[in-house]
Amino acid sequence: MSTKDHPDWWKNIGGQNSQDSILERRSLIWNDNDIEDGTVPALFVSPVNYTGKFFTRGCRGMLEQIQLYCIGDGVDEITIRYSPHPCLGPVGEITIVPAAAWAWQDFDIEEMWNYDSLFIWVHEAEAAVFLGYDLEEPYDAHQSGDDGATWGDLNIRQFIRAVYTGETPGDVPVSGIINNIPIPSISSAYKWHNAILALGVENELVFIEGAGYCKLILFHVNPAVDSEITRFRVYCDGVMSWMTRFIDLNNYGHTASTPSVSLTQYNIDGLCYIVLTHKFEFRRSIRITAENATGGMIAATWVYPTLMA
Repeated sequence: MSTKDHPDWWKNIGGQNSQDSILERRSLIWNDNDIEDGTVPALFVSPVNYTGKFFTRGCRGMLEQIQLYCIGDGVDEITIRYSPHPCLGPVGEITIVPAAAWAWQDFDIEEMWNYDSLFIWVHEAEAAVFLGYDLEEPYDAHQSGDDGATWGDLNIRQFIRAVYTGETPGDVPVSGIINNIPIPSISSAYKWHNAILALGVENELVFIEGAGYCKLILFHVNPAVDSEITRFRVYCDGVMSWMTRFIDLNNYGHTASTPSVSLTQYNIDGLCYIVLTHKFEFRRSIRITAENATGGMIAATWVYPTLMA
């Protein structure tokens, strides 16, 4: 009798029972001392910004909540961020006001998490918030002194958990692509800002935290004396990746039809406009600035990044 001749053939595909693999797995990912609500932990601290916990495997699925064992005063806030691993910009950010009692406080996520690992860190905590921890192995804490650019190990266990309503049963631990097919784990964003530039100062116009890439940035300056010498810069992960002035592009022969860097409007003391379609990739942030050494120009930028989500 062939496999499909058996009435329960679908349960034995691949020679093993697959029932468990198609049912939802509601689970808790944790590494702590099983502390229960109402218990005062032996060790606790007002958490330092950029301290976090790293779960390295088995984190794909429907991420319902992130939980911290903490206490507050019912007023002060704590903000956490999360991403697939340290040194990557935030994929998500949640702020809560912890209750004035020791308990597992819930940060509701309710989103699919398409990555095999999960890194959770405290981005900002106000004075009255305290987080429990201990000094037992296995350690899994990390701390950054440069706003997440690099992370060092901490020999502690912070009381942080992840709650899943649909954890996947042992996916291939590959983040990004499988067989060259992109995982649908990106989302589009849009941000713009215009400002009067302080004279001779590099003015920040747009700052976006996250990981991803950007293939479209627009630069604009209003008519004014010396508008064409306004300088724009693009920084990826804190490193300057691109810089130009309208006058330089005009001198180099850029026009509206030039690929990647199109000078669609150029006027001495007048309206100037750049369409930049070069692909900028970043792991933590992208930042746009503008500067003019001779006058207070009104400059603007529009940024259209694609971010991990």
